[in-house]
Amino acid sequence: MNSIATIEHGINVHGDSAPQNIIKTNVSSIFSYVDNSYDISFPCYLPDNQYIPIAKQNHILSNTFLRQVLSFLEDNHNDALYLYGPSGCGKTSGITQIASKLKWPTIHITLNGRFELSNLIGYNTIINEKVTFIYGPLARAMKYGYILVLNEIDLADASELAGLNDILEGRDLVIPQNNGEIIKAHKYFRLIVTANTKGDGNSGEYVGAQLLNAAFLDRFRFIECNYLDNDQEYEIIKKNVPQLSKNLIKSLIKIANEIRLSNQNTQFDHITISIPMSNRALQRWCRLIVNYHGIVDDPINTALKEAFGARLSKEEEKYVQRLVKDTISKKTSILENIKPKFCVFLLIYADSNYMYI
Repeated sequence: MNSIATIEHGINVHGDSAPQNIIKTNVSSIFSYVDNSYDISFPCYLPDNQYIPIAKQNHILSNTFLRQVLSFLEDNHNDALYLYGPSGCGKTSGITQIASKLKWPTIHITLNGRFELSNLIGYNTIINEKVTFIYGPLARAMKYGYILVLNEIDLADASELAGLNDILEGRDLVIPQNNGEIIKAHKYFRLIVTANTKGDGNSGEYVGAQLLNAAFLDRFRFIECNYLDNDQEYEIIKKNVPQLSKNLIKSLIKIANEIRLSNQNTQFDHITISIPMSNRALQRWCRLIVNYHGIVDDPINTALKEAFGARLSKEEEKYVQRLVKDTISKKTSILENIKPKFCVFLLIYADSNYMYI
């Protein structure tokens, strides 16, 4: 029996590729809604790279968030980036859409309590009777200059995350499993993490959030993320759910903001809602209202329960239903008024015969 003793260096089974050149252009030519213009330089990858995110035409970012992230992507100064904020406020989607516009390959990994650093580095397997090392997301992102996004970083065990400290310090990645291969970080490798907390263990409604190591956190830039302002949120909903009337959308946004404020407990002395209404949940509510219009007697509350309310306690749900009743007037139209198309008939009288033209 032949023994398998040959160890091959890592092979590129994922079809990864490094950038071809560098592009310098004006931000407004990429993000048409920005308030001011400035130039940015970023790497240019092959357009068929499978890790370039798909762009969403109706996605909008706040100008402040966009400027901060672009500053990091252009020159990270050997830092990593930590995005934190409430669920559904656009942390991950914001990074994804920026990367999609820049056509910068991005690998997303969502962590959990069973996360192990080896999952990011890679593993050995047998290919053609040879033990071959397959690069993991971290190794590939470092080798080819990709953006690596680790979502829910505060759900992972702090001792496992400590294994990233050398990388965060700008040191090489050493892979003992692959004959001690050394991977030097590509100039355009970027590491971004997202979380609901700042790593301080203050989880609140975010069950499982861990207290992260202070030395680990010291290697990050921090950006606090929050929900879009009313005008931006209205613009997104109107583009994605154009059937809803203008007044109803504004009322739904007002309700969502009241729920968010109640969740943060900053302005209320009565019931605190345990779950904020994310933009994701708000858009789901809007779409379901359109779906149920003309099918059920109360499409607004039926859609609300399915999109968000079922997650609340009975007391919270009653409060939100009362909020809906007090905010949305009975005279508010659900759907946008659509002017009917009229056919014009010309009636001609001739010899007692009517002709329609």
